[in-house]
Amino acid sequence: MAEFIKVGGQEYPATLIYNYKDRNWDMRETQTVHLTMPYAQAAALLTNGTPWSNVFRETVDKLDNDGNATGETEEVVTEEDMSAYCLAGDITDYRDGTVSVKMGKPTEAEASAATVTALVGQSITPQRAAELRPVIEAAAVSLPDSDAAKAIELFPAWAYPVSYAVGDRVGDAGKLYKCQQAHTSQEGWNPAATPAMWVVVDVEHAGTMDDPIPAAAGMEYEYGKYYLDQSDGKTYLCERTGEAAGGKIVLQYLPHEVVGQYFTEVAA
Repeated sequence: MAEFIKVGGQEYPATLIYNYKDRNWDMRETQTVHLTMPYAQAAALLTNGTPWSNVFRETVDKLDNDGNATGETEEVVTEEDMSAYCLAGDITDYRDGTVSVKMGKPTEAEASAATVTALVGQSITPQRAAELRPVIEAAAVSLPDSDAAKAIELFPAWAYPVSYAVGDRVGDAGKLYKCQQAHTSQEGWNPAATPAMWVVVDVEHAGTMDDPIPAAAGMEYEYGKYYLDQSDGKTYLCERTGEAAGGKIVLQYLPHEVVGQYFTEVAA
């Protein structure tokens, strides 16, 4: 079996050695890449942020439908993305035409710092980030649902016991919810389990036949928009006699459960 690394679409013979906690580099995960090439070439090949992968090529016997060898061979290629090891570390020149390049993953602290920097636009300490969190959450209150649904991380995560007022928004399980009934949360009362108290905020879908909104019990439906009922895979139009398009209603049911009252099934 032959081993390579692939960078920029080109493969280079290589051997990788994995270290779960590299004591010589802040206890991070590392891959030491052994290459046959000059120091300068290796330094230019693997730099910070370089997308790269590990490739294995193996020649195996070709088998027929009964599992018997045909006398022919074929090459089996496997490839694993290694781009998570995005930090270029020490390079060792062995003075025999070979070198090793250490590539490392960001530590948890580095990854967190990068996330915070991307969010606030400058490098700050974790302590300062924690101080700013309440300010960010307070500012997020003024966001309309159309923007809020695209920035769930700006809102506090659902928790208990917490006193929630009507209109409060929280993030839970990757969704944004709006409180419909004032209450003090309890264990097991997460938004998905208490549709009478919470409604899903979903503005990522247009609500058209081509882009229906995924339906959920307890969500706020809008007359004139289309919804995808994931329980049966069908699309439904929210409509009711006497109600104008644009009007809204919170229902504790999925569309297929109230066909003829609030929804009409749309032919595929």
